[in-house]
Parts: sequence; C-alpha cells; structure tokens
Amino acid sequence: MKVRIGVIGTGAIAKYRHLPEYASRKDVEIVAVCDIDKVKADKVALRFDVGQVYTDYKEMLEKEKLDAVSVCLPNYLHAEVTIYALNRGLHVLVEKPMATSLKEADAMIDTAKKNNLVLMVGQNQRLAPLHVLAKKVIDSGMLGKVNTFRTVFGHQGPEHWSPSAKWFFDKEKAFAGSLADLGVHKVDLIQYLLADIDEVACFSAIMEKKNCTVDDNSVAIVHMKNGVIGTVETSWTYKPKEENGTVFFCEKGTLKMAVEPDAPLVAYFNEPGKGRLVFEVPKIQTNEEGGQFSSGVIDSFIDTINGKIQNPIPGSEGRKALRAILACIESNTSKSKVRVEEVK
Repeated sequence: MKVRIGVIGTGAIAKYRHLPEYASRKDVEIVAVCDIDKVKADKVALRFDVGQVYTDYKEMLEKEKLDAVSVCLPNYLHAEVTIYALNRGLHVLVEKPMATSLKEADAMIDTAKKNNLVLMVGQNQRLAPLHVLAKKVIDSGMLGKVNTFRTVFGHQGPEHWSPSAKWFFDKEKAFAGSLADLGVHKVDLIQYLLADIDEVACFSAIMEKKNCTVDDNSVAIVHMKNGVIGTVETSWTYKPKEENGTVFFCEKGTLKMAVEPDAPLVAYFNEPGKGRLVFEVPKIQTNEEGGQFSSGVIDSFIDTINGKIQNPIPGSEGRKALRAILACIESNTSKSKVRVEEVK
C-alpha cells in the first residue's frame, strides 16, 4: 500500500526537497498540501499533481485520510503542528530545527512515543553519502585520532533561497538566524561524526542584513566530550557562492569534506609516500544551480514508516542539535562558555 502524505507549508524546502522526493517514490501518494497562501499552494499542487489544497492544516488533517505529514513551516510553528498531527495518529517529518526550545522538543518526543509513531527531523547532512563515507574513514583510524576541526556553512542568505520567507529574520518566529538555519546542520553533523558537544563559546552578530533581529553571522568554538575541539562557522553573507565544508586535522594527516572542487572527500597523509587519497563519492547537496540530488531524508522517512530501516534522525537527535544551538545563543548573550548539559 502507498503511504498517503500531506505537506504542511509550501515554501522552498517543500518545493525543492520534500515534494519532488515524495513524487519520486512509487510507494507514496501526495494527497494534499496546505499553506496559508492559497495562491502559492495552488501553484505547488499543480506542479506536483496534488489533488487537494488547504489553507488550514487542521481542516486538512480532519478531512483527508493520511498516514504521515511533512511539517515545512517557520520554526515557531514546528512544535504546535507536529504535536497536533501526532495526536491525530500521523507520522511526522519536521524540518530543522525541530523546535525553538527544549520544552517544545520534549513535548514532541513524548507525544510521538505515547502514540507509537515516527518522529523524524530533517537534518539531512548526516545522510549525505559524502558524510556517511567520511564517518567510516574517521572511525577506521587510518588518519589516527581527530585533534581539531573546522566546519563552515555559509551563503548569501535565506532571501536568495526563499524570497518570500521574511520570517527567517524575525526572532519571534525563527528564534535564531544563521545558527538556527545553518548551524543546526553543522552541530548535528559534527555530533554524528565525532561525539556529543560538551561546551561552547560563541560569538554572533548582525553584519549586513537590514531589519534583522537574529544573527547573520556566528562563530562557535566547541569542545566535544571525546576531547576534540573545533570551530563551527555560519553565515548569511558569503558571496557569491556558498561554502559548506569541513576539515579534520588528525594525528596522521588531514581529511577534507566538500572543500576541494575536484575532490569531495580527500585525505592527506603525513607518512612519506602516501600523499593524497581521493575517495569516489557524490558532491554534497547544495542550494546552488545544478547541485540538487536526493537528500535521503524522504527515503529514510518512508522506509522507517514501512519498517525497512530504523529512524536515522529521531526526535532525540534533533533535540541534541537544538540544545547545542541554544547553548551557542546563551554563550553569545552571557559572553561566557556554556556547558550544553546545563541548558534547560
């Protein structure tokens, strides 16, 4: 039987990620879409041959027989809509960051557990083939232990990805800027590859974006529970192209991910004669022209619902990434180091 899907929110993330990836699956039927902007929703429905359009998500969930929903809304609505859908008996894929507070995240996780339903968070970087292979390389020990790292995610800003989404710049709706938009990807990836983050010291600022009440640039120094230290840099002011790479400086050499144009994953060895090893993997997913490929999120969500795999990004993992971002925000505000486990 096909998994019957509803998509709540028809902005860029739904249009370029969720809907096309659902449409590519033969075991999925996109039953309905919902957006408060009916004109936008109608256009998306026409593009993906979706039969039903709503402007009220509660009406959609009441009238349509669905198995699951994607929640592709501004950050402040994630918890409310996710909990409502879970209580209606639906599996939920919610965009990152999963919520705006730990209290919201805990309520979402508890509701999914109570109803025995799948709650998955759209942290797609850990699913990229490049990063899956990088984890194998790191875990293999071929480069020895990781000492330090630098990871960067920056582009010109969300207005170039989703021109109508003004909420990104509003603290009341987004709770944070580049940290919530891009940093949550990077802290999730680093925790997936290395270990949980133990402590952070973060500096955030508004450098260029006008009428913005959230950070457009942030740099965090992080200390991992396994002793590794590194930096997480996020920006909405990188021009003209985005950067989305990571470098690990290791005991026996260096590993670079999505840094060198000709080598998505490359290792450099200290040992004489070993030199440079380039791994054959696809480039990382990007918002730039011609850079799209399946994120793996939709495939994982559907396969988890069907019992084929274990949920790779459950609510608990989304919560860990959110908590690290909240620690960064607290650090910037207090001008001091913050222990992640002390963030409430």
